[in-house]
Amino acid sequence: MLDYAALHALAAVVREGSFERAARALHVTPSAISQRVRLLEERVGCALVVRGQPCVPTDTGRRMCQHMDRVRLLEQDLNDALPALAPEGAARVNLPVAVNADSLATW
Repeated sequence: MLDYAALHALAAVVREGSFERAARALHVTPSAISQRVRLLEERVGCALVVRGQPCVPTDTGRRMCQHMDRVRLLEQDLNDALPALAPEGAARVNLPVAVNADSLATW
């Protein structure tokens, strides 16, 4: 089974052109993006992104991004066809939250 969080990170790197911009778009650190892409590359057994300015996908990376696009479309179709999957009247909202390191250390 593929790690869809890692695929999402790969697609963001390809779409945004860099790990830093992908991290900003997904509201995570560049290190998290790099780790996800690296783990996906280890799983697949080859490089998925040519690191440069801009980052570009390899042939395998391009196929993985196309797969992610198809999965996203299938999920959207399913949600449209089966509105009962979501709570009534609920809309999905992404809410970035920032917490300083001192607060995290005390928790």
